[in-house]
Amino acid sequence: MRILFYSPHPTHDIVSDVGYAIHQRQTIAAFRALGHEVLPVILGGTDAGNLTLKSNQNYQASKHKKLIKQCLPKWLWTSLNNLVLRQHDAKAKAILEKAIATFKPDLLYERSEYLQDSGALMAKKFGLQYYLEVNAPLVQEMYGFEGYSLYHKKAHKIERFKLSAAHKIIAVSSALSHYLSEQYNITANKFLVQPNCINPEQAQNADAQKAHKINAFNKSSRKVIGFVGSMFPYHGVDKLIAAYKHVQAKHSNILLCIMGDGVVLQDLKQMVKDLNLTDSVLFTGQIPHSEIMHYIAATDICIMAESNWYGSPVKIFEYGLMGKPIIAPATMPVQDVMQDQTDGLLVSNQPEMIANAINTMLEQPDFAKQMAQHFHEKVMTNYTWQQAALNTLNT
Repeated sequence: MRILFYSPHPTHDIVSDVGYAIHQRQTIAAFRALGHEVLPVILGGTDAGNLTLKSNQNYQASKHKKLIKQCLPKWLWTSLNNLVLRQHDAKAKAILEKAIATFKPDLLYERSEYLQDSGALMAKKFGLQYYLEVNAPLVQEMYGFEGYSLYHKKAHKIERFKLSAAHKIIAVSSALSHYLSEQYNITANKFLVQPNCINPEQAQNADAQKAHKINAFNKSSRKVIGFVGSMFPYHGVDKLIAAYKHVQAKHSNILLCIMGDGVVLQDLKQMVKDLNLTDSVLFTGQIPHSEIMHYIAATDICIMAESNWYGSPVKIFEYGLMGKPIIAPATMPVQDVMQDQTDGLLVSNQPEMIANAINTMLEQPDFAKQMAQHFHEKVMTNYTWQQAALNTLNT
């Protein structure tokens, strides 16, 4: 089959060391591994040396732009940014049309993005089979990030059009598929729930001895409790730290390792200082994705304290790939793939519940190992990118 993989977002490239880029690369590689010919049309960029400034994780707007933003009402600034997105999509449509005419795909596979409907329009024009991958409730998510925009109603109209035009909708969780079906009146049988996945090759060269920051900090060989991810409020790292304070009162030979960077990192560091935990909490900062498995290998228990209601957290699959005991939030997306007390401990986001789960893992190591092994086998069987590609094309 000839598959045109389309990503219309103006800054979501395919080469960066971030989630959306990794997801795109792995999906394309999995389609190719199954013998399909794939043409990537990635509007955010396909060459690391030729990306826009905004593609950089550490991008900072110019002082001039920041000043203008401060002077304008938030709704107007957001609306102007949305106008730019619509203008971009008009240009993207011309690029996509040319690619379709040249490549002549059997399938247009699109990673859905906010305010972008060029893929659906071109699929309709050329009469193509059209699959739409949806990773978030885009309009609701953008409203939460940026607030009201004059394009709010237009954005909902675009989402309904894309979802209606798609022959198959690949949603990352059952919670998201239910929301999209009800919000936009889309028949449920269009949806395939396909959580995020891993590539087993990531674990091949994992070596705990290469987790240099942990090893340098952990001279007394304490049990390592680890979190990997971005430092955003919805990941609940503050609740993990609060839980750890309770656990440490009972188990002194432990270390909490927080791996990642983000907007609340400095607040978390201050919290650790206020709780007198600086000797037993390590902040590694951002770890290159190529080294993440070394660091997970160096942990004894892996935790995700909190997550949003719709997303499929990649970190639990990375934890599972490495065969680590897992404590995760009892959200619907996590429950799509994990069973409490079989694959790990699924708990509420309250610090005392997280603390109880950590205590259980520390005090019942055989139980923890049993759950870890069960979920590892499940990940290797059901949650690889190649299996996801098979599900997408054959289900």
